[in-house]
Amino acid sequence: MAENLPDTNVGNIEYTSKEDASDAVIKYLQLDYAYAWGVREAINSLPSADVAPVVHSRWVLGGYDDMYYVCEKCRHKQSEYYVKPTANFCPNCGAKMDKGD
Repeated sequence: MAENLPDTNVGNIEYTSKEDASDAVIKYLQLDYAYAWGVREAINSLPSADVAPVVHSRWVLGGYDDMYYVCEKCRHKQSEYYVKPTANFCPNCGAKMDKGD
């Protein structure tokens, strides 16, 4: 029974707009106007998730003569003389530092 449950790991959740969800249900069930209105009302009454796209980047050598580590995405300088930052995100653009080396 548990194998039929959706994966609740937040990293695997996909988000869609309420409008797209409503349209898909209405099209799949081939609903007439009255039922379609009810589906839209039900879906629109659900709470919304506060989501934003995740930007991925990594720390790379850059700046004058490649002496500093910078965010690959926005080129924000984050270190002094060859010291690789340990931050998991860029404080300037918010990119998640998980692209690897």
